[in-house]
Amino acid sequence: MPKSLIFIGERPSQMEMYIKGKPEFYDALLLSKNPASHLSYHSIPLHQSRVTIHIRETNSQFNCHYQSLQLIEGEKPLSEEDAYDIFTNFAVMEDNKVAFIMRSRRKEIGLRKKGNPRVLSVQKEVEV
Repeated sequence: MPKSLIFIGERPSQMEMYIKGKPEFYDALLLSKNPASHLSYHSIPLHQSRVTIHIRETNSQFNCHYQSLQLIEGEKPLSEEDAYDIFTNFAVMEDNKVAFIMRSRRKEIGLRKKGNPRVLSVQKEVEV
């Protein structure tokens, strides 16, 4: 299979798609073993010179051009969270290799707050 953009959802026509989920590690395993194994996976071939996807919710465009992915803001600027949300809807597949962006489910690890430092002291009389 040539390089393609994979998404989970429906494709009612060649020019329209509805995304219903985000690919996860299990999806990557399924796709790497048998790409046509599940009907909810749809692919958009990237062998064309340019693929442009218009995203209605954010009025933005997602471009795939010469092996690069580009997100173009619409009238309203996108937050970093919105951009991650758009990129995490897709996986890229080449032959049996699948790559996707995922957000860590762990909360960000912040700096630990230091408590009062413990002081250990020992006193011993010294004879002079």
